[in-house]
Amino acid sequence: MVILQGIDLLKIERIKKIYLNYSDRFLEKILTNREIKQIKNHRQIYNKIASKFSAKEAASKALGTGISNGITFKDFEILNESNGSPKLKFYGVAKTKLKNLSSSSISITHDGGGLRGARAFARSGKWRKPWLD
Repeated sequence: MVILQGIDLLKIERIKKIYLNYSDRFLEKILTNREIKQIKNHRQIYNKIASKFSAKEAASKALGTGISNGITFKDFEILNESNGSPKLKFYGVAKTKLKNLSSSSISITHDGGGLRGARAFARSGKWRKPWLD
């Protein structure tokens, strides 16, 4: 079994500035329609946008590619359960790269204007360079 891990750190204020400048164009670039619907009326919309952005960055880093080599923000969809826990779904190239995924976990935390997203995947098989798939 191989464990892949990715971490991202960002300032919520940075995401707020981008959103205020580009509005829905920014959301449509980084979020799926279901994610947009889930956060659109949230009272802490900037925190929600930042948490999804950071978690997607962390997930892409766990793949070993970041947002590149065919991986896009929309390859990852993070929706919150009714209890608030985030659940991740994969699409496109990310789904193809994680075909042997046996488990995954996600953690998102924020404090003092900063936010951290961490992602871990467990997959069967030997270690290899995932960006060479």
